Amino acid sequence: MRKPYICFFGTYDRNFTSNKLILDGLKALDIPVLEVNYEIKVTRLDKKEDLSWVKLLKRIVVKYGIIRAIIKNWKNIKKTDAIYVGYPGHFDVLIAWPVAKLLQKKLVFNPLVVFYTGFTEEQGILKKESLMGRVSKFGESLVYNLCDIVFADTPLQETFLTSVLNVKKEKIRVLPIGADDKYYHYTPYTNLSKKINVTYYGLYSPIHGVDHIIKAANLLKNDHDIEFVFVGNGQTFERNYQLAQKLELKNCTFYFDTPLDQHPAIIAKADIFFGFLEKHPSVDRIIPNKIYQGMALNKVVFTADAPVVRSLFAHKENMYFCNPADPNALAQSLTELKDNPQLRKRIAENGYALFKKEFTPSQVCKKLIKYIDEIL
Repeated sequence: MRKPYICFFGTYDRNFTSNKLILDGLKALDIPVLEVNYEIKVTRLDKKEDLSWVKLLKRIVVKYGIIRAIIKNWKNIKKTDAIYVGYPGHFDVLIAWPVAKLLQKKLVFNPLVVFYTGFTEEQGILKKESLMGRVSKFGESLVYNLCDIVFADTPLQETFLTSVLNVKKEKIRVLPIGADDKYYHYTPYTNLSKKINVTYYGLYSPIHGVDHIIKAANLLKNDHDIEFVFVGNGQTFERNYQLAQKLELKNCTFYFDTPLDQHPAIIAKADIFFGFLEKHPSVDRIIPNKIYQGMALNKVVFTADAPVVRSLFAHKENMYFCNPADPNALAQSLTELKDNPQLRKRIAENGYALFKKEFTPSQVCKKLIKYIDEIL
């Protein structure tokens, strides 16, 4: 059977983890890929001022630099079977759609994040009833419906896309995010002592619940066998860092300005790797990339108990669930894990085994190619 020829399209950052994951996965499967790329580095949108009309317009205008790459690669794009839009690609879909229509190619998009809920519900930097909020919802619905396939990372997210953003159900396929196991290296779980390193790794989104970790660290400040490590920077960093300083927590270490190439060595030392810890509708329906990253690292992934994780994973078998937004429960659960090294080892190893079976780049891309084949 002939393998589909994929045009990997957009202003995507080639080094961004989700793009590397798909490109590496396609390469591992010997899927032919044509990259049509006008690279723009990924920058955060987590402040209200980032959403001004002027700044958003500038972002859109810059993206049209890809037209030169389209012209240069026009003959080769004709030879491909499907156009896959890289991340972040919401605006890129609007450029890719006429190309796909003119050349009669299938258009495929994995949004990874829903900006409408991200801005309004998760980050709280945009009001739903505002003009920008309404435009965001309408625009995102339009972008998804222009595609032949749009991916949701879980069935619960699929339901959300159909019910809230009115995406046609027949366009949606469920595809897990997975993790890049070249960056998130496996290391054997060998720590059978009762001294542990618990690590938060991320961009401090409000729904990560970092403040609950800080409060749990305060409850455990007299337990010198539990070390809290925070890697990254972002929206709620300053608030949480100041809280840790105010509480004079000696058991917390922050790596907030550490170069990205030094992150792997830091997170490799973790015994426990945090996912989401907040109580929030998004936590109930999506799986963050940090969960797959922790599994790839062979760590104990520790996350808020929610319907979506219950549907895919098992408590104390391949993941540890904790009551969300509950520092007391968090502290008690960390103490349980500290005192049970064999439990930690079992969860970590079972989680890694599941990752290798379902969530590596090649496994994710096998599903992706299957879905594309279905519409060709």
